[in-house]
Amino acid sequence: MRGFDWMARGWRSWRDGMDGASIWAVLGLSVGAVFIGLVTVMVGGASAGRPALLAVLPVLLLTAFLFIYSRESFLLVVMLVRAGANPIFEETRLAAVGGLGGLLNALVVLIAAMIISRDPKRIPKAAWWVWLPFCVMQLIGLGYSPEPVQAVRLYLGQLSVVALFLVSFYLITNEADLNKMLRLVTWSSVPVAVVTLIYIALGKTAGIVDGLEDAGARYGGPFPHANILAFYLVLALGVIFYRWKSGQIGQGFARTTVVVAYMLLLVGLLYTTKTRSAWISVLFIFVVYGIVRERRYLVYLAIGGIAAMAALPELRERVMGLSEGNQVVQYAKLNSFAWRKLLWADALHWMSTSRYITGYGAESFMFHSPTFFSMAGGRNWGAHSAVVQVFFELGVFGALAYGWIYLSTVRMLKRLWRPYGLLGLISTVLLIGNFLVSLSDNMLSYLIYNWYFWFCMGAVCALAMRQPKAASESVRRYDAWAVTQPLTRVPTSVAAGVSTRPVWRR
Repeated sequence: MRGFDWMARGWRSWRDGMDGASIWAVLGLSVGAVFIGLVTVMVGGASAGRPALLAVLPVLLLTAFLFIYSRESFLLVVMLVRAGANPIFEETRLAAVGGLGGLLNALVVLIAAMIISRDPKRIPKAAWWVWLPFCVMQLIGLGYSPEPVQAVRLYLGQLSVVALFLVSFYLITNEADLNKMLRLVTWSSVPVAVVTLIYIALGKTAGIVDGLEDAGARYGGPFPHANILAFYLVLALGVIFYRWKSGQIGQGFARTTVVVAYMLLLVGLLYTTKTRSAWISVLFIFVVYGIVRERRYLVYLAIGGIAAMAALPELRERVMGLSEGNQVVQYAKLNSFAWRKLLWADALHWMSTSRYITGYGAESFMFHSPTFFSMAGGRNWGAHSAVVQVFFELGVFGALAYGWIYLSTVRMLKRLWRPYGLLGLISTVLLIGNFLVSLSDNMLSYLIYNWYFWFCMGAVCALAMRQPKAASESVRRYDAWAVTQPLTRVPTSVAAGVSTRPVWRR
């Protein structure tokens, strides 16, 4: 029994971290780690020709100390810097192990599991069931995947997305916690914007972004694909717009000017990605907001749209390009959407009806694409549709499980529609936009964007699950999309001496 007690105390100490330790002791150890790591890497000479590898060992040591000191702090620091620091992770990528990015994905899963293990009851059953069916279908698909190594690596990446979604339910216990998480996501966009501006100044574009065109004028910022930057900016704009309209930021003329200027900067960066689906997603947010809340935004959008079409020839070309190249004839150049439709049609036509139930296994679409795609040219192609990919690889039950992710999430968000109309409105619009975009893009491959998106969705859903089902009738009686006051509710349960442990209502 003594041995068992000793092991239990050791586990609790390891799980909970060094929250009571002196910060100076940790900083001292961190400085020593940086020095030793730099010397070790430089003397070893393993980084010859790849300077970014100099950062690997120091970062690993700092990560280890922060990991030991505080699990939550480590996770939040990662979310703050991961997007903007992506070029470092790309430079340290190794084909066999994935580099720092693969290690960080594994750490995120481990940390989330350790945090949740402190009190699993803080995660409602509804949250587990959002992702469980899809994860099970993906796990089954690994068993008959034609590319098992790649499939397992991507599956672990997907698990890190799920981990961030679930751990947000542990971190969010009240409205103030939600505000902190949204503020963190807001600040994470600053290094992304800075890196993108630097790349634009240097003329460093995203390169080839699909099989149809060279991204000579498409910028991806810190990400390897322009679409990842585009969808990340859509999320950042949605979060910042909510925080502004809810009164959390932008109070006073000077601050409002800064917020609006920063949002316009992000819109400008979004334009440089040339990602039409992301443009539509942003318009979707402001159009719905204008229809439901402030009609003057519709006027702003109309005036801004006309001015942009007149002043930006590339914008006109991207918009009007969808009206050309829709015929599949010899030597004809297809537009991107017609090319996608041909890819999907070829895949579904080639697919055997006996595989409609099970699919061909994880990562099988890209593996078989040279066989079934008439325009493959000997290359492997992604599905450019999460739904088509999931159906091809995991069958009809996999596709249903993918749809269940969005359906179960919107069911949780529904609890916010009356008590927190603005938050519920923008969150629901972002979720619907994400699903619609996934119909025509490789959304499952955009790991970093998925990190931030589903972390935000989990945080909002965590607050939603704190609301009683009848809150709209018993607490607040006004329009479902009415503006709420800034989120500054006082935790009266603390004053009354009642436990603050969240009570989840299912």
